[in-house]
Amino acid sequence: MKALVYNGPFDLKLKNIPKPEPAPGEVCIKVRAVSICGSDLTGYKGKSDMRVAPLVMGHEFSGVVCELGEGINDVKIGARVAVVPNLFCGKCNNCIDGNVNLCNFRKIVGTTMPAGSYNGAMAEYVCVRKEALLYLPDSISFNEAALLEPFAVSLHAVKKAGNLKGKFALIVGAGPIGLLVVKCLKYFSAKTIVLTDLIDDRLYMGQKFGADVIINTDKKNAIDIIKSLTNNIGADVAFDAVGISASVNQCIDAVRNNGKIVLIGMASKNLDFEFKQVVCREIQLFGSYTYTTEMKECLDILSSGKIILNDMITGVFPLEDGPDIFNELAKGNPKHIKVILSM
Repeated sequence: MKALVYNGPFDLKLKNIPKPEPAPGEVCIKVRAVSICGSDLTGYKGKSDMRVAPLVMGHEFSGVVCELGEGINDVKIGARVAVVPNLFCGKCNNCIDGNVNLCNFRKIVGTTMPAGSYNGAMAEYVCVRKEALLYLPDSISFNEAALLEPFAVSLHAVKKAGNLKGKFALIVGAGPIGLLVVKCLKYFSAKTIVLTDLIDDRLYMGQKFGADVIINTDKKNAIDIIKSLTNNIGADVAFDAVGISASVNQCIDAVRNNGKIVLIGMASKNLDFEFKQVVCREIQLFGSYTYTTEMKECLDILSSGKIILNDMITGVFPLEDGPDIFNELAKGNPKHIKVILSM
């Protein structure tokens, strides 16, 4: 089968490799659409210990069931599916507590984890266990279904903040996750949504998705604007979708006393932030990592039509174009939000 094989930093090649065969309890998926994640780009640049060569990346995907492993008799060949790529053991303390995203022995399709590497969906075929399948209604396209995974990341983060109805919310970072957070905040009836970034095109897209106020922090002081909009109180909650010192400090400066900050972005391993403010103002910090059951919730929301994802897609290309597309995206092309490789 054809696959994009990551061989090391900035080295991604289309190769013919053996088609995987489903193990007992698994199904084989004919991949129809796979979305390129920011973490895939980080791996492509050689900056992720979760992408160890050689590896087939790709964890945001959809397709059609084409083969059944031993013991599978309740899945139909031809079923249209999206796939939950986080594979957990179900037995460790985290799984028992319902925190399957923190499973001690988890694997993630298309990544390298302590439990091992798992070739992903930037290939014609990929095998997964049947429990990972989400069945798609005909109303949802394969391209849109490939975005259920990042949608779930955003929904999980937004749920960390509790009841958002009538709240004043800030999102720092208008990348794919930040823009999906905008959609989720609108869905949960936040009163005022402020989005900050350095790229005007991204901010305009966020405005289209529901942001009430957009601020290019290269040109305007976000904190002054937020304070003026809140009678000098500050935002109820802030979401950091970047993960650098400047973005976290922007959140700290923006939230009210006893406000909430949800940390999603992981651009930096270490941060320098105003710890004293966090303590003395009792700011609540929440880490948010992937998701638990949210992919199914996202499918239900998408099926209802209350949130759409097609408007996130800024490019669809054949798998064969993958090396060129990765090279372009690695240069930081701001026109693209989510790019799909289609098969």
